[in-house]
Amino acid sequence: MSAFITAFLGVGPAMALGAALANHGNTSAVPECVQACSHLANIFGPDAYSLGNANVTLWDVKQQETHSACWVQPSSTEDVSTILSVIIDTSCRFAVKSGGHARDPDDSVSVGGVTIDMQKMRSVEVAPDQKTAKVGSGHVLLSLYEGVEKYNLTTLGGRVADVGLGGYTLGGGFSHLAPKYGLAMDNVFEYELVLPNATVAIVNQETHPDLYFALRGGMNNFGIVTHFTMRAVKQGQMLGGVRAYRADTRDAILEQAYELTTSWKNDTNMAFYYDYGYDQERDDFTITVSQEYTLPVLNPAPFEQLNRIPFEHSTIRLDRTSRFSIETASATPPGGRNLFATVTYSPSADLDRQLQDIMAKGLQPLKKASGFFPNLVIQPLYEGAIRAGKERGGNAAVALLTVRWGNAEDDERMNAFAQEWVERSTATTKSAGKHHPWLYINYASKAQDPFLSYGEANQQKLRRIQREVDPQGVFTSDGLCRGYFKLQ
Repeated sequence: MSAFITAFLGVGPAMALGAALANHGNTSAVPECVQACSHLANIFGPDAYSLGNANVTLWDVKQQETHSACWVQPSSTEDVSTILSVIIDTSCRFAVKSGGHARDPDDSVSVGGVTIDMQKMRSVEVAPDQKTAKVGSGHVLLSLYEGVEKYNLTTLGGRVADVGLGGYTLGGGFSHLAPKYGLAMDNVFEYELVLPNATVAIVNQETHPDLYFALRGGMNNFGIVTHFTMRAVKQGQMLGGVRAYRADTRDAILEQAYELTTSWKNDTNMAFYYDYGYDQERDDFTITVSQEYTLPVLNPAPFEQLNRIPFEHSTIRLDRTSRFSIETASATPPGGRNLFATVTYSPSADLDRQLQDIMAKGLQPLKKASGFFPNLVIQPLYEGAIRAGKERGGNAAVALLTVRWGNAEDDERMNAFAQEWVERSTATTKSAGKHHPWLYINYASKAQDPFLSYGEANQQKLRRIQREVDPQGVFTSDGLCRGYFKLQ
């Protein structure tokens, strides 16, 4: 079994449009994008088109500070195809936004180009046998859960309400159902995809087996996914919530976390993760443990020992997945500057402690930084999840450090803090003989290369598939869509 830890140390007439764009705020739109925006304004009109970043909700301030030449909101796969055709014909840069929970410019907000905002594409079509659901890629996880809960179903969604389904699923997708079914990408049976040449493909194991492989962990390197057909699972209320503990309970929590990851690994109804964070106001550390159990049982056997440890407060209860996602999102609301970084290793209470101590030592010079909140998340990747992924054909694919702060002048210091944590934690896990090279792409920093961790054979396979579907390099680092992690 491996545990993965990620560190987060979250229109007017076309003639008038060109002049408006050229002088719009902080946007430095190139002529190609002025032309693209003019065409899109004529096609889609004010209900689906806007200049700049008007009326846009974004999680990270760095993305809020990123200005696009224009935004357009498609309502269908055909709309996406039309938009991409205009963009390619004019050679304008673009980005695709699902939930807007990314952390860097060009990831989901284009720098001076076109941002394709998928939020109108939130359909839910449940199959007659209720074993699958075809869902639009513009969902955030809350709207996804609310859509399938009408049928007393759930799916392989994540834990944070405002995270977009598109990036979450293409990057992997940890879920409370992962111990039983694998990651979210292991539970997508079909993709509706607008290819880099703006044509539409239905991608599954039978129609396009190579491309189906590539989309499961290959991120946004192969086109724009407009719909996912995902596993649906019967689900009413379940156990969830968080318990918060004082720092002096750390040894007991470390022991219980190790037991849950190892001794209880065969109870695939159980999932958990825990956080070790710095509380700037108290100048102390806090620990929170998130419990998840897919059955409506208030004190299931795996958590009995953990529940005997004294805690400060608790939200543990039986509730719907949608309600738990709202609670998790409230812990990191929009309005901060954020970065993530990750290291992967085999389960070890001692390594958990050492990586927490590395964070605690490294943050000392930053303690007075405005809005500073570093948090280390220990996220197991269960044996059951690994087995389920292999059963679905494998994929090209955790301590988690999250950092949140307030001021742009601290950006460089925060990046250096995260990078130092990665380097020291990697060295520590290697020295212990427990390091694993895999990097979970949704938790990685821009200084890390998740594709390198997939292995040389998988990297070469992914690059070959990309060259076949994108010979013009539209979705490469030198192409028109440059955000997130690029294969080439």
